[in-house]
Amino acid sequence: MRIFSLMVLGCLCISLKSVGQLAIGDMAPEIKLPDTSGKWKPLSEVKSTLVLVDFWAAWCYPCVKSMPDVVKLYEKYHAKGLEVYAVSLDKGYYSWIDMCRQLKLPFILVNDAYGFGGTSCRDYKVSSIPNKMLIKDGKIIGANMSLYDLEKIIQKELEVLPSH
Repeated sequence: MRIFSLMVLGCLCISLKSVGQLAIGDMAPEIKLPDTSGKWKPLSEVKSTLVLVDFWAAWCYPCVKSMPDVVKLYEKYHAKGLEVYAVSLDKGYYSWIDMCRQLKLPFILVNDAYGFGGTSCRDYKVSSIPNKMLIKDGKIIGANMSLYDLEKIIQKELEVLPSH
């Protein structure tokens, strides 16, 4: 019985850590990071109805694999009010820049070279990537969801009829 209790307690600790992320309705903390040109790009200066904040890295296979779908989402909804603010956690500037060029990423690209130890990950309570959050009027309206589910929220918020 004692071993079972310890196992349950161990699972609760793991679960509690993952619950610590920002929740829907929370205010989105400011992010101010350098873009690919070294110019500081604050999240608060992004003027768009919806902002998809995407934490990723060039060394993260699932992140790189999902980027073409993020680009499609951006191209489909950008003119209607969606912006993507992609926060790279790469420590290597050139590997990040090279991957952005390879993937032909058309949206806002910023880098937190401190990775998971950086202010942006601490403020957003990001402990794994890829990690996407949807922001409207400074508040989180979508988090810990698939791109498919995020797109449903985007369609609703931008009043776009789904295409079949």
